[in-house]
Amino acid sequence: MSASNIKQQHTPAIRQFQGEAVVYIPLSELHPFPNQPFKVREDSAMQETVESVRAYGVLTPAIVRPRENGGYEIVSGHRRKHASELAGADALPAIVREMDDDTAIILLVDSNIQREEILPSERAQALKMKLDAIRRKSGRPSKEKGAQVGHLFNGKKSVEIIAEQAGESKTQVQRYIRLTELSPSLQQKVDEGALALTTAVELSYLMPDEQMRVDEAIEREQAIPSLSQAQKMKKLSQAGELNENTIRSVMIGENRHPAALANPAAQPKADTPPHIEAGSSPSAPPPSVPYDLGDKQYASFAESIADLKNNDKDCSCTPDQFLAEFTGFVNKFHKEINWFHLDYYEIVFPALSPAQLDYLRQQMDAIRTAVDKLYEHVKGT
Repeated sequence: MSASNIKQQHTPAIRQFQGEAVVYIPLSELHPFPNQPFKVREDSAMQETVESVRAYGVLTPAIVRPRENGGYEIVSGHRRKHASELAGADALPAIVREMDDDTAIILLVDSNIQREEILPSERAQALKMKLDAIRRKSGRPSKEKGAQVGHLFNGKKSVEIIAEQAGESKTQVQRYIRLTELSPSLQQKVDEGALALTTAVELSYLMPDEQMRVDEAIEREQAIPSLSQAQKMKKLSQAGELNENTIRSVMIGENRHPAALANPAAQPKADTPPHIEAGSSPSAPPPSVPYDLGDKQYASFAESIADLKNNDKDCSCTPDQFLAEFTGFVNKFHKEINWFHLDYYEIVFPALSPAQLDYLRQQMDAIRTAVDKLYEHVKGT
């Protein structure tokens, strides 16, 4: 169906919409709302909308407001405009309203916030925009310490108003708004499902340079911090003690041998399957002293640690320390692997997929092969 046929077929059918006049506006005169957070995606839902427009036209008019420089600004209807473009139409049915910036922002957010495909970062930015708009309309400053601070507006706090209208709890709205303090790179990890929202909220309290270092550590270690690890980093940041070394200590386990932390470049990077959070290793009992390491004897365990801190040495920990940490890992593995078949665990985290189970088998086979090889070597000597 041609653009002219779409327009001619459906223009006479729409004269009023909920008591407001509807006009057809050329697509060339419609402009996006500045800094609107909702992305228009080329997905299956958009294709369905395009097919609907081709068959029936746009049934629900957009809402626009006049621009100072001419044309109109879309408040509600960005997806409908794009679908009309793809369908070959040249105009969009719309209701023209005069409204100030804050009223337009509130309407923009309310028109889109219930869509299921909204990314967490989009929802966060939208709720923050609405919060600021409500605060401005109430006559109070919008810049306050922390997104969790709300002020009274018509007898209620602004955050409570947003929570009621969005169908969310006040705490959840506060979490989303706090997400706007997170770096774009870490926000993307939340959008991808790699970083949990509650963990991201804790990381949002770090300074920008600290967030950058955490992001670098995630990429370097190929591990995502857990909620407890993020909380530890938040406390270290508040104490002024968060740096590259302490971030790495928290990320890979605070009880790892000190020599391993002293020389990160000497450490092999472990393969970490996607969507599995890295946890801290349990405490390991120190070996007995005096301590023998090969043909060398130390007066104390501390002395052996000092020697292992030598950057020229190609080792990360002593055999006793390694076996203690490995035992802790096995115990943790036995405890946590059982969670993945419990029904209630689905609420917290999905069960392992077949691909992840294959990955797990491969890693266990690799460990078994390495142990067998080591055993034959030791037995042969």
